[in-house]
Parts: sequence; C-alpha cells; structure tokens
Amino acid sequence: MPISITVGVPAYARPDELRELIESVLACDPPPDELLICEDASPQRDAIRQIVYAQRLALARSGCRLRYVENERNLGYDGNLRMLIAQASGDYLMLLGDDDQLYSNAIAETRRYVGAHPEVRFVSRTYRRFSGHRDRGVLNETWLAKSDAVFDRGNSSPALIFRLCGFVGGLVVKTDWARELATSRYDGSLYYQYYLACHAYFGAGIGYIGKAIVAGRAQNPPLFGHAAAEAGVHVPGAYRPAARARMWRGVLDISADVERALGVPLVGAVMREMAGRQSFHIFEMMPAQGRRATLELFVELRKLGLVRSPLPWLLASFVLTFGAAAASGFRMLRRLQFAVERGLRIKC
Repeated sequence: MPISITVGVPAYARPDELRELIESVLACDPPPDELLICEDASPQRDAIRQIVYAQRLALARSGCRLRYVENERNLGYDGNLRMLIAQASGDYLMLLGDDDQLYSNAIAETRRYVGAHPEVRFVSRTYRRFSGHRDRGVLNETWLAKSDAVFDRGNSSPALIFRLCGFVGGLVVKTDWARELATSRYDGSLYYQYYLACHAYFGAGIGYIGKAIVAGRAQNPPLFGHAAAEAGVHVPGAYRPAARARMWRGVLDISADVERALGVPLVGAVMREMAGRQSFHIFEMMPAQGRRATLELFVELRKLGLVRSPLPWLLASFVLTFGAAAASGFRMLRRLQFAVERGLRIKC
C-alpha cells in the first residue's frame, strides 16, 4: 500500500498565517493525504474555523482530506502535539507550526525518504527562514547535511539531537511509534519533539531530508502561556529569562530520563551543546530585552549548570557592556555565518 502522510498543525490565534499555510498545502504536488488542524481554544477560534472551512472544497478537490478538531480546553504546545499524534490517520505525521509554510516538494520528498528508510521513526529536514513573503523574503537556509542522511550514535554525537529538532516545522514522525511513547510528563517544556527525537536517535537514528521542504516565519512573537502547564512561567509575546530556563530545564530533564531509561550517555553531551552553540541563539535575543533581563538569564543558566564554558560568560558580558547596541554585533556575526555556509558549503 502507498505511504500515507498527515500534515498536522497545532493552531492558536494566527488565522491569517494559517490561511497562508493552507494555501501552501494546496500547492503541494502531490498533496498530503490529510490536513489535520487542532485548534487549541484560542480567542481567534471563530476566525480560524471560518478560514479552515472556506478551504474545505479546495482541499477535497486536491485529494487532501481535511480534519479540523477544536480542543475542549487549552492543552498547550506539548499537549496539542500529542493530540495531533493521537488524531492523525496517516502512517507518518508531518508537524507544522501554524505560521509555517510548505514548499511544493514537501510531500514528494518526505514520501520518497521514508520509503527508502522504513526503519526510521523520526525525520528532520533542511528549512528556510523568511520574513514577509515566503519566496522573496528568505533570510537564510538552515541545514545539517546537504543530502539525505541518517544520524545515529554510530556516526554522530548526541549533541546533534537538539539541533535536529529544535525547530518543529517539517519534522516527521511514524505515527504509531509516537503514540506508543505518549506522555504528559514534559508538558510546559515546549520541547516534546526533543523527547521523541532522543528515543529515535538511540534507536534506528534520526532521518534527514537534505532538500528544504518547509519555511518558518521569523519574528512572530511566541504565544505560549495560556495552558495550565505553561501559565506562571511562559508569558505570551516574549521569552522571559525564567521561561527560557524552564524550557532548557525541560531539555535536561528529558535527557536525564532517557539516559536512565535506555542506559545511554546523553546528559553531558547535551549540556555542552546548550552551554556552547545554543547559548549564542538565546543571548542574541537579549539586546532587545535589556541588561537586567540578560543578567537574569545568566543567573538562571548558572542554576542549571550551563555556564561552565567561556561562551555564556562572553555573550552575557557583551550584552551587559553594549546594551541594545549589541544587536548589531550579533547581526554581523550571523551574516558572516550565513555567507560562509553559502560560499564554502561548510556548516558553522
């Protein structure tokens, strides 16, 4: 039988972006077998419902079945991912943030990859970031391999797991496998996909599609903080230092649990990754939040044991010294990184 693919979208309060997402699904050749949207009790529910149902006939004509679910209560990010996994009818579920978009090759590339690697239960991919228009506003392309691959404990460090799954758009899971791993233990961490990725890595490995199949919208503010598991820490509109620390503590908790359950080395490698490369990602956001928030973030990371390398100290000192002006330095470093990656085909 042919491999069936569900595109699953956890929707919350972004009706305009969701309309563009659905249009990108309609442009896929071939289309997914199913588009599953789980609306998470947002204030924009009526607008979202109207947009979804307006595309029902177009989706049916394309050969894509539409399923629209309205959660009775707000489940939060992690809970809504589990809802998508529970509701999906496809053999594989492709996750997509409600402000992301698919490229027309997304389903064809995914079906080709999973057909060639049936043992793989979790697949990552190359993706692009955009601002404004998906095609005219491309900011960068993020890749970990320029061709198809499988990353496992035999050919890569477990530090790579986080990089493979930190951005959720376009991640693909084997549906029945993911259902067997379902747990609410990590609700509020905002990293349920990391939990799944860890189990995949220490099993058959994490698959990787070398071509860009999805585009992620940049600069949209986060909307986390409405679910019971998120309230009190996550605040809609920004990643506060306490919220960022809660997310990273979730990553460390997941790592420790997987290490114990599977008897594998994981925590040390992940801590080095978080204190190194990943610390750049969060400190580059801090000039806009100010010196006080930067110091709060550093203190929170220190509590987690994530300032044992020089980089967090250097980055925090840079922002504390230059304040808002530090943003220009981070932008310059990013432009240099992307230029090197494009020109030399070397991953920085």
